[in-house]
Amino acid sequence: MPVNISGLEPTLKAMRKFDGVLYKEMNKEIKTAMITIRDKARADVPIPYPSYLYGWEKGNKPTAAPVFNTGGRVRAFPLYDASEVKRGIVYRQGKSRVNRAGFSARFYVANNSAAGAIYETAGRKSGADGQPWVGPKGGGRDVSRSNNPQAGAIFIGSMGPLYGKDKQRGRLIFKAWEQDQGKAYIAVIKAIDKATTTFNTAGGAGTQSGYALGA
Repeated sequence: MPVNISGLEPTLKAMRKFDGVLYKEMNKEIKTAMITIRDKARADVPIPYPSYLYGWEKGNKPTAAPVFNTGGRVRAFPLYDASEVKRGIVYRQGKSRVNRAGFSARFYVANNSAAGAIYETAGRKSGADGQPWVGPKGGGRDVSRSNNPQAGAIFIGSMGPLYGKDKQRGRLIFKAWEQDQGKAYIAVIKAIDKATTTFNTAGGAGTQSGYALGA
């Protein structure tokens, strides 16, 4: 169940200004919890790439040799390199970019490599059969122009199941969150709650009423 945190930003800003030691200790506790998610996700990166999609692996090939067409534009399709995918799974502290729903994250694990993002979410939007097939000369957006009508289904099917719910599903970071069963999430909330309670009890620079948790 999601938990809304209201008034956190001004409280953290004040804490960083007036009690840097407490702020750093909180961040350290949060990082310890979040690193478990990062490391679990990295451990699930396939080496070598599963099944018979060896053609997607970089090996000695250029970084992005194959091409696909999206909306009339041709761009390079990123090849899979396990070491790059692992390095691209990172923990970050600080405001992320605002997403389409208008939300941003302050403490998060991200999948920064293009191939890693593909492996993480392939099939989440299109389903197990992939995008509708129109062939190499077909038109439209969000379609497959592969020579093989079954290319999308084969590609997605080789990757295994998605873990999580709805749009929060994936094979690496989302899988790690799902299998963690909320332990890291609870640890982060406890670290924030402990630090803000301590800060507010000590005076809080006038922010005592600015922080609250709500379901």
